[in-house]
Amino acid sequence: MTVIDGTQIWADTPWPLIPTTKNASKHAAVYIAKEMTHTHNCMLRGLNSIYHQAENVQKPEDITDLLFFIKCWTGWVSHHHIMEEEMMFPGFEKVIGTPGFLGDNVEQHHGFQPQLKILQDYSAHTKLAGYDPSIIRKTIEVMGPSFRDHLGDEIDSLLRMIDYNPEALMKVYKSCVAEATKQDKQVVPPMVLGLRDVTFEGGNQWPSLPPMAGWVINYFFARKHSHAWRFLPCNGWGKPRRLAFGPKREAKK
Repeated sequence: MTVIDGTQIWADTPWPLIPTTKNASKHAAVYIAKEMTHTHNCMLRGLNSIYHQAENVQKPEDITDLLFFIKCWTGWVSHHHIMEEEMMFPGFEKVIGTPGFLGDNVEQHHGFQPQLKILQDYSAHTKLAGYDPSIIRKTIEVMGPSFRDHLGDEIDSLLRMIDYNPEALMKVYKSCVAEATKQDKQVVPPMVLGLRDVTFEGGNQWPSLPPMAGWVINYFFARKHSHAWRFLPCNGWGKPRRLAFGPKREAKK
């Protein structure tokens, strides 16, 4: 567990991050699994950040910004899983030649989708006077275990593709990445860059960005919704920071 400044709980709890596979193979399946591990950990940091901060906001502007952050996070996660079901998994299964190869992973989506929809609707329709953090936290407590299990299990499933055509698998994956980049550039890129952690497991350079892209995202795309990005666990360069409304670690007795 990461503790910022020796006192504050951070966004790697209560639902733990996923270790990156130690498989050193250059096969596309391993590359895809590693990339998806980083994406899934961004999702977990987002979930944990919302969970830790929901009950500590009181001012109207803070509640408004948190609700917007939840709306952005749930929309991104929902888009990701729809894209998997409609594009990525069918594409992989066509390469593999086995319909349903990733069927268990699709089925797992149904386990947490109701709670994700509750959070999505709550963030979009709740008025300030009706804000109740217990609804957010209780919904996440129901959703968290199955969501974390799914994100971890999917990595194992992707690694099982190592026996199949790497070029064809990579072609499917890159087409899905291209599709993902069509999302709102003023929302998804700034959010994801603040949900990554470049210090994770000793350091990483995920995601791979074109030259100057980080500057464009941080100094241009991030401006419109900058107040909501206060709730991100890292700054725009992926460096961990204190949660703006995070809880303190309980002192040892």
